[in-house]
Amino acid sequence: MIRSLSFAVLAALAAITLPQTAAAQCVGGGSAGAIPATGTGGGTFPTVLPTAPFVSTLAVSVPTGATVLKSLKVNGLTHTWGGDIQFVLENPAGAKFNIMCGFIDDNQTVLTGGNYEFVDPNAGGAFPFFVIGGTPAPGAYKQDFGTFPTGTNSISNTPIEQIPIASGNWKLYAYDWFAADVGSLSSWELCFGLPVPPPTGCLSGGAPATSFPAAGAVNGTFGTTLPTGELTSSATITIPAGSTISGVRLIGLSHAWFTDVMVVLQDPAGTNHLILQRDNAFACTGCGDAFNGDYTFTDDPSALPFPTCGSGALPSGTYVQDVGAWPNGGAGLQNTPVSSIPALSGTWTLKVYDACVGFDNGFLTAWELCVTSPSAPVAYCTAGTTTNGCTADISASANPSVTAANACNINVADVEGAKSGLIFYSVSGQAAAPWNGSSFLCVKAPTQRTPTQTSTGTVNTCAGTLSLDWNAYQAANPTAVGNPWTAGDTVQVQAWFRDPPAGKSTNLSNAIEMTYVP
Repeated sequence: MIRSLSFAVLAALAAITLPQTAAAQCVGGGSAGAIPATGTGGGTFPTVLPTAPFVSTLAVSVPTGATVLKSLKVNGLTHTWGGDIQFVLENPAGAKFNIMCGFIDDNQTVLTGGNYEFVDPNAGGAFPFFVIGGTPAPGAYKQDFGTFPTGTNSISNTPIEQIPIASGNWKLYAYDWFAADVGSLSSWELCFGLPVPPPTGCLSGGAPATSFPAAGAVNGTFGTTLPTGELTSSATITIPAGSTISGVRLIGLSHAWFTDVMVVLQDPAGTNHLILQRDNAFACTGCGDAFNGDYTFTDDPSALPFPTCGSGALPSGTYVQDVGAWPNGGAGLQNTPVSSIPALSGTWTLKVYDACVGFDNGFLTAWELCVTSPSAPVAYCTAGTTTNGCTADISASANPSVTAANACNINVADVEGAKSGLIFYSVSGQAAAPWNGSSFLCVKAPTQRTPTQTSTGTVNTCAGTLSLDWNAYQAANPTAVGNPWTAGDTVQVQAWFRDPPAGKSTNLSNAIEMTYVP
């Protein structure tokens, strides 16, 4: 092999760290060794593999419940010319998979002992492992097949999350394609995980139970004209106040070629949002991989990436929204991330197109619109015990909304009857500072008082209550602490009231923390 300038120079790119799902578990213990194992490497790219590769075996017991391989980690990687390295992973069945192929000639990447993680290339844009004339920062990088032809020497260019997994002996090979350089690896590990579960809170969008495309359908023109004969299903959906759209679920979807299927969601305002598109030219040259199950599409980056062709029928699961190369606004479709689609109540319409109408058809049983609703206000801290044994308990009917889309009424029960009191709040955080012999100040200064009121009920009983219409108070007091509010703001709320025999002649309720929703 001769180093040359026949390849385009790649711009230097820094590593990015990708969050793993909470369920990801790594199995370590892969042994150290030299790259190549002896001498220096060399081969005839790509047909004759270099001699004396680094080879290490790792006995793996796949963690309970794990169903996908999330990443390969290589630790303490050194090499005098990192652009020569190719990592290949072999699973217990003996199948070999290309993880990173560094045969790009003049990219002199010096590796000085960093830890690197290779993740699925479909999780985002391609980030090459190479930094020209320098050292790449440790971190996570997208799997890179380089120019290695898939299938050569029985090594396939398969995305990591599509590599079949099993317990048993896995092997890592590190080939050095140039006979002049050396390096080493201190250890390696495999990380397994669970696909993201379907979003909860899915609302029925309809049950079309019909095939598509319709008879007489006509192909469209990529980016400008949509195919005709689409499946259309509309439903009136009421979105809970403060919710956001989290996914579109297709139930009983079947189609012979998944690259042909386009999915569009129209919101009640009439805007069409593209959810899925994979035939990037309407060239009808897709692949024979099929839909045959239930599929949820979300913009949660920890969901499964939509696979490339050649992986077989797509398993049911939750996948990252994928619009391919569709131009934003083309044919009136907006490439809106699922979670940014306006959460409007009204008539929602699902449209499913076949980009290549003359070849095959599909079927859809039902669909759902999934939403994430805000959690309830959270109670914390400890209420004081009053002279008559009352323990005032504060609550709110819902989290407040920036747009006042829902009522937010605060109520304090079990207060000393017929006593002066008020509700106060802070935006500085929670606290638990002693107030008197039994109660605590549960919000940090500075605080904002709301108007004084007299509790209901009769003296010497615990039948008293205090209340506040939060939205009305905020609207009437635009300069109060916290205004103007934005989604995600938190506010800590507590009640104060008279109790003459108690310490400081007063007592306090427990507290709640509310989080503003859109």
